[in-house]
Amino acid sequence: MEIGMTRAVEGQARSATAWAWYGLAVLLMTTLFAFVVRQMLSLIAPSLQASLGFSDLQLGMLQGLGMAIFASIASYPMGWLADRFGRRLLLALGVACWSLATALFAFQDSFGGLFAATIGIAIGEAGLAPIVFALIPDLFPERQRNTANFIFYGGSLLGAGLGMALGGVLLQWLAGAHGAFPGWLADIDSWRLAMMLIALPGPVFFLLVLTMPLGSRGSAAGTPAGTDEAGARDFIPYATAHWRTLACIFGSIFAMAVAMTSGLMWFPLALPRAFGIDPATVGVGLGTAITIATLVGVVLAPLTLRLRRADAGLGPVRAAAIFVALTPLPAALLPFTTSAFQAYALAAVQGALGIAASSLMPGVLQNLAPPHLRSRVLALLGIVNALALAASPLVVGWISGLIEEPRGMLYAITIVSLPSLIVSAILMAFAPGPYAATLRAIRPELSKEFS
Repeated sequence: MEIGMTRAVEGQARSATAWAWYGLAVLLMTTLFAFVVRQMLSLIAPSLQASLGFSDLQLGMLQGLGMAIFASIASYPMGWLADRFGRRLLLALGVACWSLATALFAFQDSFGGLFAATIGIAIGEAGLAPIVFALIPDLFPERQRNTANFIFYGGSLLGAGLGMALGGVLLQWLAGAHGAFPGWLADIDSWRLAMMLIALPGPVFFLLVLTMPLGSRGSAAGTPAGTDEAGARDFIPYATAHWRTLACIFGSIFAMAVAMTSGLMWFPLALPRAFGIDPATVGVGLGTAITIATLVGVVLAPLTLRLRRADAGLGPVRAAAIFVALTPLPAALLPFTTSAFQAYALAAVQGALGIAASSLMPGVLQNLAPPHLRSRVLALLGIVNALALAASPLVVGWISGLIEEPRGMLYAITIVSLPSLIVSAILMAFAPGPYAATLRAIRPELSKEFS
């Protein structure tokens, strides 16, 4: 009898584990889909400028301002709604929203219409980060959480690099095959066809999200009545008590995101101007660089933690501080590049260091957030990244417009990214002390580890 019960319990545990990994796979694929949509907006920027006559500033508004303002506004409410009514449901609705907005983007002829479509994409994607990072602790026990975080973060960025490369291949194929299309398709711009094609998988991802498990480790479904209202009341006292920790961590994340966004968004336009290469070729080259950077970064982070095992409590924050401190060097060398290959190499080095630091952040944020406030604290990640997305492309586009020469945009990227990376390094260097104090207050059972 006991043997039978033991086998039944083991079978249930294996089933729960399998469903948890299936849920992680769905979250990963859905995030990749969102990244491909964002990256295509960068890859088609030269085509938009050529066919509709937009300025660099207008492109910056399309790629950054429209998405960022509404993503930052919608991020916290989406996190709240996800906790209140179900994270799976809100994520599925978000997929439907950004897929529809992507399709509508392809049919716009004015700056206002394109701006409105990017707002729809932003609102749909606003809940992605808080929902995903809140779901991982729901799906996995603490001993597996870091592994799940690294797999998700590394996999999503690896897919982002592959998505950039595939986007470039798609644009190259559309440019070469355009003449062979039927008459009604041959008259449609390649960038419009590309946006239509990447919107097509939306219904598939909508259904996949609805099939994933809800999670049972503190999920919204199992939250006692009144917890949400208590969480709303508790957030301000929590933020007030631990403002130094939040300022150092989120300030560093914001500054890093400004720097990384400035390169990722503008390289597809900066490199053709500086070196006379085809924009689609940049998609392949930059996508390859991002892929290499991701592989190195996601291996570097856990390897460093393993080497710093004696410093288990503060290891993630201190390791992140080391990685961030090294990122300004490749940024400073960018204006001196003489070929696209050199620019790709610098992007890969800076990206690997940034990814190594950033891949540690989900676990850091999950640890410093009390369980009943986790979605709200993680929603700040979406807000911070959205604000960076607003600031960086807009400022780079404005500065580039003031420098009238082929390499002007490379200079603009460095002018924005280099000071941002220095600020990020300073804030992360000051983070371990306040972070340890927050962990001692929130998780006293681990106080010895965070001494």
